[in-house]
Amino acid sequence: MPVTRSTLCFMLVFGLYCLAGVGADKDKPDNAAKTRKAATPKVEPKVEVGAKSDKDSESSILQIIQSAERFVAAYNQHDAKAIAEGFTATAEFVTEAGVAIRGRKAIEGHFAAVFARLPKTRLELHIESTKLINSNVAIEEGRVELVSSPGAAAEASRYVAVHVLHEGEWLLARTRDFSSETEPRANHERLKDLEWLIGEWMQEGEELFIATSCHWGDHKNYLMQEFTIRLGGQPPVTGSTRIGWDPLTQQIKSWTFDSDGGYSESLWTRSGDKWILKSQGVTHLGRSYSGTAFLQNVDGGTMSWESRDRVEGGVVVPDRPPILVKRLPPAAEE
Repeated sequence: MPVTRSTLCFMLVFGLYCLAGVGADKDKPDNAAKTRKAATPKVEPKVEVGAKSDKDSESSILQIIQSAERFVAAYNQHDAKAIAEGFTATAEFVTEAGVAIRGRKAIEGHFAAVFARLPKTRLELHIESTKLINSNVAIEEGRVELVSSPGAAAEASRYVAVHVLHEGEWLLARTRDFSSETEPRANHERLKDLEWLIGEWMQEGEELFIATSCHWGDHKNYLMQEFTIRLGGQPPVTGSTRIGWDPLTQQIKSWTFDSDGGYSESLWTRSGDKWILKSQGVTHLGRSYSGTAFLQNVDGGTMSWESRDRVEGGVVVPDRPPILVKRLPPAAEE
């Protein structure tokens, strides 16, 4: 079955796996937790804005801070039900000890038990940063000081909270507490196993040309890739991919956009010396697809990519054997 331009969208590295080919041409129609142990913010949070307008961003940040204030008030009033109402129905709260508490009802029960055991406990929250990932997801980070009883020494910890916009209200989807002696891993550290992708890569033949370039983004929290793919005599498809750590799924994730107007996202899992990418997206023709790609660092200078189990527009696409792409040597210094 021929590979057409409509299937070139997301091939190769970082979940770009389209060279799987269904027989549709570009110009033809489709054939077929607040522990946060939270508290009234004591410092002005650093705000990093993602995909919203300034006005919308400021409004969202304000709502998230107000949510933190409500959490603190509810905690210091020992109102477990009010605390739980600030979480989504399926939220997860992970304690400093690593115990995961899932669901609003279980979270309410957890805090009720805390208050029964520590009837005079109080806390303070210090928000250090609030970042909008997109219009519906935000990450809050900070530290907490908890006093178990009057006169007791304050116990410090850190937290990371993921907020989601649900029916017009910002709610907590996941919170995680950390010992003050154990800082959360930076996204850069989570991505270092993929650092071998950095550089220039190319594969060229009579019918196919692939060129990719990968580098660290700002603050090394994302790997950024630019790609060009050309099939036969057709015009090339270009695009970009951003790969990072998704705090909502607690997994490496990539987002891809191509020059034809298609887009995709992929979740990454490591299995031995291979990376498994579970992807879904939409082609420029509006056709939804899903599939699995396998990416492997063969020898430092060669990467292997293959596509399996791809379904596009309800049509099963044949698996594709591995494609080898070579790293280009560094440019000679003048």
